[in-house]
Amino acid sequence: MNEENALEIYRKIRSRNIFGKDLKPFLEMLKYFTNKSEYAEDEIFGWEKIVQVNLSDAENFYVKTDNPLDEHPKLVIEYGNAESPNTIVNTDKNSFTGIMCERVLLPGDPPRVFEVKGDTTQSMIFFTLLMLIGQEFWEQERQSKKKI
Repeated sequence: MNEENALEIYRKIRSRNIFGKDLKPFLEMLKYFTNKSEYAEDEIFGWEKIVQVNLSDAENFYVKTDNPLDEHPKLVIEYGNAESPNTIVNTDKNSFTGIMCERVLLPGDPPRVFEVKGDTTQSMIFFTLLMLIGQEFWEQERQSKKKI
């Protein structure tokens, strides 16, 4: 993924306009900007957890940090199933992308479109990284007076 494509996906997130078909580009964008962001790097430093996402209508994936104690750790997104995840999220791709961009709100009652098992706090990594990426963009916009 290049910066232009990643920015296009990020803009779709900000406008609450990503859907299930955008899942792979969303994940590529998340990885791309996380691995470029000083703010996100600080967040994933020392993060030794694995978050597995099981999708009812697409290939499963998991998120972890490659060499979390290195000076510059990198976010890794792998397709398939992790051996021993700390957290498991069960959902479908449209609900997942909708929740990530706040197009879909988490329901309090069934049907459960986003079920988290295990260490539930770890499922927040997606929201945390998006927030940090957004904060970095905001800082860049503020300093350069240009809109991202």
